[in-house]
Amino acid sequence: MKKITLLLVATVAFVQITRAGFPIGYGRWQLTPGYNFYLARGTWDKSGNYNSYSNGTFNSHYIGFSGGYGLSRRLDFLFTLPIEVQLDNNTSGKGSYLAAGLGDAKLGLSYFFTDFDALNHVSLTGSLIIPLYKNQPKPYPVLGYQSFGGELKLGFSGSATGGFRNPYYDMEFGVRQYFDSDGPTQLFANITGGVPLDDYWKISGTLSGVNSLSTSTITTTQTSGYNFTKNFDYVRSAFNIGRVINDNVSIWGGLYADIWGSNCARGSGVSLSAVIKF
Repeated sequence: MKKITLLLVATVAFVQITRAGFPIGYGRWQLTPGYNFYLARGTWDKSGNYNSYSNGTFNSHYIGFSGGYGLSRRLDFLFTLPIEVQLDNNTSGKGSYLAAGLGDAKLGLSYFFTDFDALNHVSLTGSLIIPLYKNQPKPYPVLGYQSFGGELKLGFSGSATGGFRNPYYDMEFGVRQYFDSDGPTQLFANITGGVPLDDYWKISGTLSGVNSLSTSTITTTQTSGYNFTKNFDYVRSAFNIGRVINDNVSIWGGLYADIWGSNCARGSGVSLSAVIKF
């Protein structure tokens, strides 16, 4: 039986590209539709050793629609609605199996405590995780843990007025708890830095990681033919480039790759998204 951490669906573009640590502004909307493709050809075992699949590949398509609304100068409402397609392309040698549907939605509030100055911010965001799917019977891949959960994260973001064309940063550190009896509890971090190249083009880089902990090493349910562990770690890097269309619209594309992990898939992918403000 193989261990596949299916929560490594590619979601890296939505938080980092939109620079979610910055306030949206009272009475304003920010919407971010996007698509991510993720491809894995093997897994890391519990000791961090890489093993390629003997057959096929595992890939994931993620179509997301996230955004927020400024309830006040300091308080934002945030949401994410995802559609996932998980394809096990014959990694077991017994055939290809596909699962598709809505994923884990998020609803949350982000509060900005204070400004270091007009361009730098500290925020605290609390979110509810809502599963919008029912996993298919085995041997199909699953779309997630099929469990309600909660997330709390502390954010630091800002933009410098000096240096090379006003570089910016966005850092998040948080905890995610699923409400099943065996969790998991996940600690996560996202660190992004970026810089405008000119009035229209921007580039950014992100380093992100997750440490997932559970009282159960392996969770096997009647809804899945897979053993997928709730105990895993991974570190991912990403590079993104954006094009400003006008004051309210920008388009971003990116590449990302898992660079270290244990008990999880190792893969890479591409992302495409737009940021729309009004």
